Amino acid sequence: MFGFGKKEKENQLRKYIVMGKFKFSDRYILEKQFINKHSADDYVNIMKENSEYNDYEYFLFEQSKDYNYEEKNDWWYYILRWCLLRRVK
Repeated sequence: MFGFGKKEKENQLRKYIVMGKFKFSDRYILEKQFINKHSADDYVNIMKENSEYNDYEYFLFEQSKDYNYEEKNDWWYYILRWCLLRRVK
């Protein structure tokens, strides 16, 4: 019974995406993904308090639809995978 619910929590949809960008840039940087908006907001507040850069902005994106996989139940997986593969370091 150890770790009950751990696998379910890992498999939960992380549809809230925090991205950032520098004010002088037109490219977004993937920061982190969350299962709820509250956690995303808390993350951004912590990051803003410990800001290393003055000209860095945070944005919250919510995944709502994938036109390529809308008939499948696991279409969120493909969006998350795409976001991770497109991550700019």
